[in-house]
Amino acid sequence: MDPIDRLREEIVRTGLLTAPQADDGFVFGTARMRAVGTDVNVNVDPEFDDRSDMDTGTLLAAVERVLTVTDARWGQIVHSVAEELEEAVGDQPVVEATDLRDDLTLTSMAVFHDAVLLSFAAPKQFPDSWIRAQLDEDLDVDGVAVDEKDDDTEVVEFESLDDLLDHLTDDR
Repeated sequence: MDPIDRLREEIVRTGLLTAPQADDGFVFGTARMRAVGTDVNVNVDPEFDDRSDMDTGTLLAAVERVLTVTDARWGQIVHSVAEELEEAVGDQPVVEATDLRDDLTLTSMAVFHDAVLLSFAAPKQFPDSWIRAQLDEDLDVDGVAVDEKDDDTEVVEFESLDDLLDHLTDDR
C-alpha cells in the first residue's frame, strides 16, 4: 500500500477527520475543532520531498493536539496572531475599526510533522486577504503573514460534504 494511503487509513481508524481523502501527496478532510466551535478543513502533509520516511504517529499526534486545543490556549493563539498583525499594521487605516481578535475566523489548517499552518479570514479588517499563522510544535505562533486573495480564484460553496465529494468525482 502507498504511504499516503496508509496515512489516510490511519486517519480513518482514529476518526480525526471526516471522510478523509488522499490526493497529491497529502490527506485532507474536515474536523470539528471544539475551541473554534466549527468544522475546519484539515490537510495532513507528510512532506515527502523533505523526508525519506513518514512518522504517522507524529503526524496523528500533531493533528489531535491542534484539534483538541483548549479554549484558553486557542484564545492565546488568536491573541498572538492579532498582536503580530497589529504591530505590523501600526497606524495604517483598516477597512473597519473592530477588534481583530473578533474578526479572525479559522478556515483551514495544514499539519506537518513539526508545524501547523493556520489560515484565517478577517472579513472586516482584511476582506481581500488571507491571514496565515505558523505554529511550532508547542503551538506557539512562529510567524504571521498576510496574503492577498487571488481575484482569479473561483469560489465554490457546497451545502454539504456529500455535495463537495460529488463535485470532485464528477470532475475526474
